[in-house]
Amino acid sequence: MKKFFVSRFWLALVSLFFAILLFLTATASHSYNTNSQIYSPIETYTHSLSDVPIDIKYDSDKYFISEYSYGVQVYLTSTNRVKLDSEANADTRKFKIVADLSQSKPGKVTVPLKITNLPSGVAAKITPDQMSVTIGKKKTKVFSITGSIDAKQIADGYEISNIETKDHKVEVTSDESKIDLIDHVVAKLPEEVKLTSDYKDEVTLQAVSADGTILASSISPAKTELSVAVKKITKSVPIRVILTGSLKDNITEITPKLSKEVAVISGPRDVLDTINQVIAEVNISDVTKNTAKTVSLKSDLVTIEPSSVTVQLTTKKK
Repeated sequence: MKKFFVSRFWLALVSLFFAILLFLTATASHSYNTNSQIYSPIETYTHSLSDVPIDIKYDSDKYFISEYSYGVQVYLTSTNRVKLDSEANADTRKFKIVADLSQSKPGKVTVPLKITNLPSGVAAKITPDQMSVTIGKKKTKVFSITGSIDAKQIADGYEISNIETKDHKVEVTSDESKIDLIDHVVAKLPEEVKLTSDYKDEVTLQAVSADGTILASSISPAKTELSVAVKKITKSVPIRVILTGSLKDNITEITPKLSKEVAVISGPRDVLDTINQVIAEVNISDVTKNTAKTVSLKSDLVTIEPSSVTVQLTTKKK
């Protein structure tokens, strides 16, 4: 029996047993690692983009398009963060949203939006996934430019003295059904501007109908310089002196004389229409001899120039 445990056959049998055991252990470990890889979670990254521009394909020499959305929302997903960030950035973006109108006829049409050049490993969803657009035959005419200012944009107490535009005529392109509705082109003062002084800057031009409705068009040049001169609304009125207080016992009479007899008032026109004079009030209670007093000209309704006047007081003693 002792010879059996030290024989070559026994040693071979033991070696085979341990070899099988090591194989089974390695297989079980590999299977565990494989299963771990299969069931390990993979992180997915997302990014939502707004107002992604639409690349519209059409015959721009023949047709004019209008009444359509300029951008859509795109929802991107990817397991590759670097690729996702690259597509989310407008400067490095490869994909495009395309609307193909090349086979569409004039009129109101709806076409699907497609994504092109989207990198592998990145998925995208468009909202909305189609667009409506009006296609018309292209036509160009020349129109005059008119400066336009809303009355609400003029500050109280001011009025427009002059409006000028650098360009006087422009070329307007639209579809033939709209071009005949255009009456003129306006250089409109931006809505956020409130005029309290002269204005000069470039403004965007708009083609409008006779009733002021803005019509879809392409204008060349698209902008022009608008110059607006404003001035205060003013009115000249006489200054009237009113003496207040009591005469001293030794004074029988005080005669006032103004250094300036006319004042210029400025403010809203409807207020100016109600004012015909400015009062200079002088208290004579302390006057004992010929003297001069400076008094303020004040009003809660208008601005007065000058803001004060000198009143020469000549006394007559008993």
